[in-house]
Amino acid sequence: MKELTVNSINPDLSHENQDSDYDGAWKEALRFHLRDFIERCFAELAVLINWDQEPQWLDKEMSQIIGQSRHRNREVDLLFKVELKDGREQWILCHLEIQTNRETGFEFRIGLYNAGLKWLFRQNVLTLVILADLDRDWRPMEDRFELGGFGTHTWFPICKVLDRIEGDWMDDTSLVSQVARAQIAALRTSSDPEARFNAKTQLVRNLYDLGYNASDVREIFRLIDWMMHLRPDLSRRFKNELNDFEKERNMPYVTSIERIAKEEGIEEGIEQGIEQGIVLTVLKLLKRPCGPIPDDVQQSIRDLSSEQVQMLAEAIFDIHSLEDLKTWLRSSNH
Repeated sequence: MKELTVNSINPDLSHENQDSDYDGAWKEALRFHLRDFIERCFAELAVLINWDQEPQWLDKEMSQIIGQSRHRNREVDLLFKVELKDGREQWILCHLEIQTNRETGFEFRIGLYNAGLKWLFRQNVLTLVILADLDRDWRPMEDRFELGGFGTHTWFPICKVLDRIEGDWMDDTSLVSQVARAQIAALRTSSDPEARFNAKTQLVRNLYDLGYNASDVREIFRLIDWMMHLRPDLSRRFKNELNDFEKERNMPYVTSIERIAKEEGIEEGIEQGIEQGIVLTVLKLLKRPCGPIPDDVQQSIRDLSSEQVQMLAEAIFDIHSLEDLKTWLRSSNH
């Protein structure tokens, strides 16, 4: 569990260091639950997509547009290709904005990305925007310029997370709505460690009352845990209380993972925990371009040094097949 190890590095950290890897959590959620998100956030589009064909991720193409000019606010940009039900191919840019305040020039930036993709790759790109911010009045939907008879106009559908969880998602129990609630709660409690602890505790405990099976609870917990980092002392308290809660319910969905790890002799050291988490994430991401990864190749990845694992993580965008991965592994041993 990334949350229960990373935050234990320095017990004297202030509340500011409970801030979480929102970007990473959202990328993970969107990559592995894309259909769920499109169906709930952009239902009009979802019915046009042939979901029998696996979407193809276009990370390398997206990186060419953003490049060094990208400013880091709180944002996620994912580009993928789908097949529509009428057989046409469609590129889709899904932009997710995570912040507490509106951004000046946001519409222009979205228009710029869209135009850049069209110019470089000669593709009409459908742009979707998920706004996971706290500003109730901010709903940018178009980039318009008109002067002297000339004009350009790009408008894009948005999903305002705050509106949805307080509206039609109020009674929704899907993974999508749980991730959305965790994000809003994380932003609202970013400077209040005790409130963050209470919000995370309530969100996680609710999972056991919503009819999820053990696998679903673990998956949603993993994403919530990633989004809602806790101060070290509160992290330990959360871990202990969750353990007691699962024992009372006789539902060892989450804490059983740690118990099994102990039985198998896996250390709980901070550095090792972080490294294992990175390796597991890298293996999961590699399944997209490589498909099922043979056991011997997985073992080769696990045998890499920490530095090599980091290098592999950075090289993922350049790996497009299992053979590419094997070539990379061979070169890393020289």
